[in-house]
Amino acid sequence: MSVKITGVEEVLAKLEQKFSQSKMTQVEKRALSIAGRVIAVRLRSAVSSYRDTGATVREIKVSTPRRKDGKIQLKIGWAGDGTKQRWRLVHLNEFGYTRNGRTYSPRGLGVIKKSYDSSKNVAKQMEIHELRKALIK
Repeated sequence: MSVKITGVEEVLAKLEQKFSQSKMTQVEKRALSIAGRVIAVRLRSAVSSYRDTGATVREIKVSTPRRKDGKIQLKIGWAGDGTKQRWRLVHLNEFGYTRNGRTYSPRGLGVIKKSYDSSKNVAKQMEIHELRKALIK
């Protein structure tokens, strides 16, 4: 899943006029990491609906923003390096599963997608706010 932010081109253009390229990258990364933390908090609260041991909630991580193919990206997911390695089981709770011809719909069916859909506008607004705040400084 990814968030596409549109409508911020003019803010970025003004920031590029005011700052150097390295300072712009730093501002963009800071804004993206704040937006990523907002999505991660909402994801933790959504995933807690099928919480048992809490390993699924604890292993949610947000990567550091990195430039790839000319775009700054951020990954939100499960660490996989913990003792429980919940990333292997998350897809079963998200999409359900079939066993012996019978389809099972767990409690957490679709909660990750719903959480993502509900938080992408909030994350976009947080990112725009951070970019504007950097422009005012």
